Amino acid sequence: MEVDSASEVVDKLRAATDTPTLSSLVTRVALASAVLRRPDLASKFHAPAAESLATIQAAGVTPEQAQTAFGNALNALEHGPEGPAERQLLGALLAIGIAKALPEPEGERDALAADLVWLATHTSIDALGFLDAALQEQAAGMWEAVAHVARDPEAVAAEFGRAEGLIAAAAIAASKSEIAHRARLHLSHAATDSGVRALAAGAVTANAERLEGEMSLPPFGPVVTTLLMLSLLLFVFQAGRLLLRLVLAFKRPASISIGPNGLELSQRTELLGKVLRERSIVVPLGSLVRVTRETRYARLGMYVGLMALVLGSYFGMGLFVDAVRVPGGSASLFGLAIVMMVLGLMLDFTFSNAADTVRGKCRMLVVPQRGRTLCLGSLDPARADAMLATIAEAARA
Repeated sequence: MEVDSASEVVDKLRAATDTPTLSSLVTRVALASAVLRRPDLASKFHAPAAESLATIQAAGVTPEQAQTAFGNALNALEHGPEGPAERQLLGALLAIGIAKALPEPEGERDALAADLVWLATHTSIDALGFLDAALQEQAAGMWEAVAHVARDPEAVAAEFGRAEGLIAAAAIAASKSEIAHRARLHLSHAATDSGVRALAAGAVTANAERLEGEMSLPPFGPVVTTLLMLSLLLFVFQAGRLLLRLVLAFKRPASISIGPNGLELSQRTELLGKVLRERSIVVPLGSLVRVTRETRYARLGMYVGLMALVLGSYFGMGLFVDAVRVPGGSASLFGLAIVMMVLGLMLDFTFSNAADTVRGKCRMLVVPQRGRTLCLGSLDPARADAMLATIAEAARA
């Protein structure tokens, strides 16, 4: 039998008329048992305790109302789920139920997360896999609470151990949310259990989002830019880069992602469509000085100031030369040099920032404690910001 995805199960149940009643019933029975850590409900919800049976009977739910596309909720509660469809049914109903009244205080969310982890570990009701679908953006706080269980289960509850930590880590590993991704990265370094660390590290590698872009030279500082401009080397250098790109199809595509060992950057050098060189670089998060995303039209003020200086010097010096020069002077060569300086600045600004900004892209600068600064351009700004947030979260771990 084909098993539906978590989002499909939640969507189908929410469209059913009797789902609010069923989800409320499952939530009351499950959480009441979890709070007491009922051993009589471990493994299956069969032969429930008198209190749970009374809760089911008092709900007044008929077998017809309890029938869903995934099985009968009453039978699953009283006798244990038969097959994966009914296990999905109970888990999804519990997730939908807690979504109706999700606690705001952090301490209450931690307690609820502990209950959900206990249920997933010791009973047939596993709502963890349905949190993203049922809670949507509200799932972020719950994943943070579940991460507390995975990191140090004994600190959450005295009866918790390695099983609860592994179940919590497995649920985080399966989630596609950004908060869960940060939690995986944190757990891969900070979890007390080696199995949880290994599980989180494997999930980090499997789910690592790669930003695709192109390697470029780090931006020159004001002093270096000024010296290169005045010596005309800036024009020669940037004109050469332009010719390489247009004539010889010189490219340096690259990608960057966050792995269990830190920032992982892969790049290759291409010329005329052929790969000349490939290499990979890993920068441990602990050795990062800073990682920044450049703003729109970065260093625009510096370039405008330098151009104003060049043009001001040209016109001012031109008047001076006109006043004192002898026939056959070199004012024309001086003017050509000024044009080359301006063109060099324009090319440098285009290569370093304007080309990415006009296309709605950005650059990321990675500054390690040792080695040269890495610069990756042509990145999507939103995804770059998300990666920066993940790096910041991992650095605090």
